[in-house]
Amino acid sequence: MSKEYVIGTRGSALALWQAQFVQWLLEDHWPEDKFRIQTIKTTGDDLKLKISEAGGKGLYLKELEEALLDKRVDLCVHSMKDLPAALPEDCSIAAVLERGDVRDVFISRDKIPLEKFTSEMSIGSSSLRRKALLRSMGVPSKIVEIRGNVDSRIRKVLDGEVDAIVLAAAGVLRLGLESHITEYLSPHSFIPSPAQGAIVIECRTEDDELRLKLRGIHDDESGQATTAERAFLKALGAHCALPLGAFCEIEQFQMRLHSFLALPSGENVMMETAVAPVGHAEALGENLANRMLAQGARRILDALDL
Repeated sequence: MSKEYVIGTRGSALALWQAQFVQWLLEDHWPEDKFRIQTIKTTGDDLKLKISEAGGKGLYLKELEEALLDKRVDLCVHSMKDLPAALPEDCSIAAVLERGDVRDVFISRDKIPLEKFTSEMSIGSSSLRRKALLRSMGVPSKIVEIRGNVDSRIRKVLDGEVDAIVLAAAGVLRLGLESHITEYLSPHSFIPSPAQGAIVIECRTEDDELRLKLRGIHDDESGQATTAERAFLKALGAHCALPLGAFCEIEQFQMRLHSFLALPSGENVMMETAVAPVGHAEALGENLANRMLAQGARRILDALDL
């Protein structure tokens, strides 16, 4: 007997692209069922809010998770980098799709590369991680607060509001806006946000039948890598708005986790790497976090006072 499932999502162009992609995958796997998209406005959509001071990127999920628990929707689609380290008790990660590009990209007017930017130029970003990385690299440009969807932020560059921005490559590529990219930033030096580039599906923990279905579109390698990154985030007691990065790469049954932590000023930089066999994702993230805590990461976290 066919069933209808409601997919909850934010209403931005990128969020809708991701929800429609999930809808297509589900319809392809289970053509006897129906999948309908429901857009929901979240607190994080308020551009007047400063996310790092208002509770972190979990503000992009609050109303979606309320709709999920109220059974107004059956599953929610998120950019996984926006997902807090700890979920509500009755919500679970049901699937992680095959990951997109993990890198950040630099987008500037006239395609001027980052290394050519001067103190007279401005770079727009609301991300404490990106600000810290840019400062730690010695970029002299003014970094100004900027928020909005991917397409609106690119428009601010084209209109001259700022000279450049840094965005997640995956979002730019998914919207077909790659012609605006000036350069890709290496994930080994400009370390991405934990789980950047991954699309995650969240559903009610009690919904065993749907959770079993969603395993059919789960990508295990992407799940392993993002689990390690999020375990690192959680073990530091951090939330996803902090100046912190984590990137896990998997090759020949080995997981290598790269991490970054610093003050937003770019001072007190910590960059560490740890290795573990595939299948030990949580232990890898936790062990690397504990190593950084032993080396002084707690002083940085305490100094942030967010």
